[in-house]
Amino acid sequence: MTPVLKIMKGSVNLMEGMLPYFISATYTDNAGDEDDEFEIELDDSWRQIPIPEEDDLLIVFAGYKETGIPMIGAFKVNGWETGCEQGPETIKITARAASMSGEFKAGGMKHWHDSTLGQILEDTAKAAKLSLVIDPELAKVKLPYALRWEASPIDFANRIAAEAGGIAKPGGQKLAVTKRGSGKGADGGELPPIKIMRIGCSGWRIKGEPRPRHGKVEASYHDPKSGKRKSIRYSTGSKGPTHTLLHPRASEDEAKRAAEAHSRKLNMLTGGGHFIWPYDPTWSAGAKVIASDFGDGIDGTWLSESIATTWAKGQPVLSTITVKAPAEGKESSSGGGGSGSSGSSGGEAGVPSTGNVG
Repeated sequence: MTPVLKIMKGSVNLMEGMLPYFISATYTDNAGDEDDEFEIELDDSWRQIPIPEEDDLLIVFAGYKETGIPMIGAFKVNGWETGCEQGPETIKITARAASMSGEFKAGGMKHWHDSTLGQILEDTAKAAKLSLVIDPELAKVKLPYALRWEASPIDFANRIAAEAGGIAKPGGQKLAVTKRGSGKGADGGELPPIKIMRIGCSGWRIKGEPRPRHGKVEASYHDPKSGKRKSIRYSTGSKGPTHTLLHPRASEDEAKRAAEAHSRKLNMLTGGGHFIWPYDPTWSAGAKVIASDFGDGIDGTWLSESIATTWAKGQPVLSTITVKAPAEGKESSSGGGGSGSSGSSGGEAGVPSTGNVG
């Protein structure tokens, strides 16, 4: 198929003028925590490329002539670098996913009583002049109290979403909040899985990390009825010592959510790596990656953390899919509460189980 890359600034396709100087372009789709990024490198041997203006808005389209060229994102220029090392003098222009709001990093203060996470983040998104899209399961989470104190909307959204096991990601005119490691989009639906097979794979590297394994996560909370500090334990589904969260939570429900969220995060640290596969514009970072025919320790389900796609002259368009181990633990069930109790959910923690997966 014929790959196509378009970089629009207003009504002008910059690729038409850049083509004689084009070296490569890379788009990195991140599942969360970091903004999506777009970078382009050009031959600037005669310093013919004008220095870009900060916050120039670039709309990028990518795909194949035969199947369609969808928009992959809107980006604002945030930097450039020029120089020469063992080749032509070049300029690299970097841009990050654009929030169409100048209020997104403004400070502010507000507090909420007996509200849901959805209500709190709806208010936060409105303060940044954005709309909210949130996983319905996360939206229902009830919080007795929340405080935004001299924090920007994005910093506050990241913190409060993470405590409930979510990831907040701005882009365009929306703030999207998904459940970490779920393989779902902000609407709560499953993202299309990324299927990788040994035949056709251009490269891979996977590493197991047994040292971070923990059997349980313990979180404490203040019990208003007894006036005492109590704790709950959440099973990760793996074997190992107990990991204790330092700061007590305001309620038993908050302690349970914090323990579950940290359990999922710890499980994802027990394995990871990357696969290299031909670019598919339907993929999204955060989707599950199903690997087959690679053998023991690799076959199974992984979680995509980022997808970095590179276009270069005369080269196939390839994506490097960075993966982590699944967030769920094995042989676990929900429940628990109070000192010494335990609760859990999911399948095996750490490196995926063996056996081919279709």
